[in-house]
Amino acid sequence: MEQPEMEHPEMVQPEMEQPEMEPRYLAESNAAINSQIQLQLYAAYIYLSMAFFCNQDEVALVNFALYFLCQSQKWMESTEKLFHFLIQRNGSLILGRIADQDHRHDWCDGLMAMECALHLEKTLNQSLLQLYQLANSKGDACFCSFLKHHFLQQQVEIIKEMGGYVTNLRQLGAPGNRLAEHFFDRLTLGESTKEN
Repeated sequence: MEQPEMEHPEMVQPEMEQPEMEPRYLAESNAAINSQIQLQLYAAYIYLSMAFFCNQDEVALVNFALYFLCQSQKWMESTEKLFHFLIQRNGSLILGRIADQDHRHDWCDGLMAMECALHLEKTLNQSLLQLYQLANSKGDACFCSFLKHHFLQQQVEIIKEMGGYVTNLRQLGAPGNRLAEHFFDRLTLGESTKEN
C-alpha cells in the first residue's frame, strides 16, 4: 500500500544577515570600497580611451578597439555591483575626480596599449586583494565571499589572457613589425570578440 505524499510547508530560509561590525571597521571598509570604485571608474575611462585610439583610421585595429571597449563595459558593470554592495552596508558613495595617475593616453601601437592594459589589470587586482585582506582580517565573511565571487577569479583569468596576448604579440614581431599587430587583431582578437 502506497502512502500518499505529504505536503511539506515551504522552508523559508532566513536572510543572511551580516554580523554586527565595529563602526571603525565599517568606516574603513566603506572608504576602501569607495577607493576601489574610483579606481574601477578610472579603468573604464582608460579602456574607453584605448578603444578610441585603436579605432582611429591611422591605427585601424578594430578588434583591439572592440576588446578594450568590452573591458570598459565590464569594469562599469563591476563598479555597479560594488556600488550596490556599498549601499547594502549603509555606506555612501563618494565620487572624486577621475585622476590621470600618470598613465599614457597617447599609445603608439596596439602592443603598448595591451601592455598598459595588463599593468592596469594588475593594479586593479592588487587593490582588490588589499580589500580582501582587510575584510578577512576582520572576519567579514560576507564581503570576502562577494569579492571572491564577483572579482578575484575573473582577475586571475583576465591577467592570464592579457599576459598571453602580450607574449603572442612580441613573438609575432611587435612592435617592430606593424603587420604582426594587424594579424593578431584579425586572427586572435577577431575570434575572441566573436566569442564574447
